[in-house]
Amino acid sequence: MATLDEFRQNFYGVRGNRFRVSGAINIGGDAVSPTIPLEFYCKAASIPGSAVGMIPVGYKGRPIKFSGERTYTDWAVQVYDSSKADLRSLLEQWIDDMDTRNTHEINYNNSNDYWSIEYMDMDGTKSDSNYRRKIKLIHCFPIDISPIEMSYDIPDTFAEFSLTLAYDRWEYD
Repeated sequence: MATLDEFRQNFYGVRGNRFRVSGAINIGGDAVSPTIPLEFYCKAASIPGSAVGMIPVGYKGRPIKFSGERTYTDWAVQVYDSSKADLRSLLEQWIDDMDTRNTHEINYNNSNDYWSIEYMDMDGTKSDSNYRRKIKLIHCFPIDISPIEMSYDIPDTFAEFSLTLAYDRWEYD
């Protein structure tokens, strides 16, 4: 069993409040349209999860379990609405490029190559400002942009909204 001092010297945690989310939006949804890089202010994000399904097979009255296919849950982030970035308008335009409001022209290929979530592993050897771990969401696109709640009863806070992205998979960078 390690002593308290040994534990202290060998523990390197991950700081949950040191993270950055960035991505890009391809307005127009084709190869000639401009891709706008984004780094925006967000209140909360998460490292996305994945799960492996299970395939039970009966054998002599007993279920034997085999691993199935990996699935990825949709990724949600809580975003501060900022007039500087105008992120919400860009996201609305991205969704409109995927399914045009008036004509319902569908563009199935308007996912971005990736968005990334970077966070810090506090190993004690680098400055606090370096993000040392990065996860990329591959082929992501927005599936939900929540409403922005406006009320005179909400003091001392900034407007925010939730953004949910679907993606094919995530991987470490």
